Amino acid sequence: MKKLALLLILSMLALTACGGGQSVTVPEEPAPVPEQSNNESEMNAPLINENPEVNIDEPVDEPIDEEPAEDSDFALLFNDFLIDMGQDISYVISALGEPLNVFEAPSCAFDGIDRVFLYPGVQLHTYPVGDDDLIHTISIRDDSLRTTEGGIFLGSSLQAMLDAYGDEYVHETGMYTFTRGQTTLQFFIDDGIITGITYGLIIEQ
Repeated sequence: MKKLALLLILSMLALTACGGGQSVTVPEEPAPVPEQSNNESEMNAPLINENPEVNIDEPVDEPIDEEPAEDSDFALLFNDFLIDMGQDISYVISALGEPLNVFEAPSCAFDGIDRVFLYPGVQLHTYPVGDDDLIHTISIRDDSLRTTEGGIFLGSSLQAMLDAYGDEYVHETGMYTFTRGQTTLQFFIDDGIITGITYGLIIEQ
């Protein structure tokens, strides 16, 4: 299977190459504190083990999770709504309201129409699957939005990005790509400053 990461740049080129785009907006009372005993014999009395199966002389360790859960796919929290990659755009619209604008063009890679949904500070790119439009790219467009996982925004430094996301990336000229599951998160860098942030869905064809 060939993996195709449909990213922002490819999406915009696709819209241009495949045809002209069209524009279609009571508090509980505290429990009583037991009175302290002044009886020295009571204070020094040995503990009574009411459950003989439990050894009260040995400390009880808390269970340890030796295999912590893996990181989930990349997603963007926007206006208190988590936008997932591969999500049907209809769920986003029902939660966020109508977009500011929609651009569409015949899809070069799929049967149907590619669409770009514009919201304040973000663009959502979709691809057709039957009668649904699924999100394959999220592009942050201004510094009002931060990445959900690391709090990085347009104008953040390269070092801030590395501190937040670590060194598990693929570096190409001016671009750092992080991968989780079937998703990617790309940062575009110019002179040590982040100038572009794009979430992407890896689609197998």
